Order: sequence, then C-alpha cells, then structure tokens
Amino acid sequence: MFHPDRPDRPGQPGAAALDRTEGSGPLEPAELRAWKGFLAASHLLEQEIERQLKADGELSHADFEILVTLRGADDRRLRMTELARRAMVSKSRLTYQVTQLEQRGLVRRTPCPSDRRAVWAQLTGEGEERLARVRPGHRRVVREHLIGLLSDEELDVLGTALTRVADRLRESGG
Repeated sequence: MFHPDRPDRPGQPGAAALDRTEGSGPLEPAELRAWKGFLAASHLLEQEIERQLKADGELSHADFEILVTLRGADDRRLRMTELARRAMVSKSRLTYQVTQLEQRGLVRRTPCPSDRRAVWAQLTGEGEERLARVRPGHRRVVREHLIGLLSDEELDVLGTALTRVADRLRESGG
C-alpha cells in the first residue's frame, strides 16, 4: 500500500524525501549530518586512494580511472569523447590527463580512420602492467576504509542511494 511519506518501492524516495529537494532554507540536523559525513568520508577516502596509487604506481586517482576505463573497453580503446563521458571528466581535463599518460607510455593516441576529427585513446601494455601493480592496493584501501566498515544492508542502501544521486546528476547535465 502506498504511503506518501514512504517509498512505494524499495530504494525509491517517498514524498518526504522529494520535499527535501525544494527550498533553500537551512539544512535540518539529519540532513546536515548526512552532508557533512558524506563530504568528510569522500575527501578522506580520496586522500587515502591518492596516497596508495602514488606509492604503488606513481598514478593519480584521475590517471587510475582513465586506465581502468580503457581496460574495460573493447580492444582497450575508446574515442576521447566517449572516454571523457565514461570516466566522468571534462574533455579539456581528459586531454591533459591523456597527454600525461601518453608521455609515460601508459596510453597511446591514434587517429580514427572513419572520422578525421576523432581520436582514439588506447591502453598500452605498460599501462596494463601499471594497473595490475596498483589494483590490489586500491582494492585493499577501498575495502579497509569503506566496504569493510559497512554491513551488507548498509552497502545495499549506500549503493542504491548514491546511484540515484549520480543518475539524477547525469540527467540534469551535472
């Protein structure tokens, strides 16, 4: 049975949650606690990930995300515009990152034969090796500082909630 203050489907916001998207007044205590907790956790986890990636493979987190995205693509390559979309970085930032990765031999850029304006970015063998070197430490950091601290139920709620936030931001062009 539908209730206006509860989701009618698990993982979907109810009326009370939707009401919170309107207005510009101060955040309520629970909202402020959630926001501050999210900010602190995301910043601190990002710092831990950066430290590990630098120590294990001289990579930034942005470098890592680009390499992982290419690793998951067909033939280990993507057009730069698609790579920017999948890695969730601006095209200008991606150009800078890929230039840095290319100079280090981790990525190679090639022209697209069917579209002169398009450029492919492809993971090199050295890029694959670097990923293989840093991934165990990355997984350890993520598990130690996030996954391992949460129950299965909390992981499910967190995954559902953050996916909803990301989907909403993608829809709005954010």
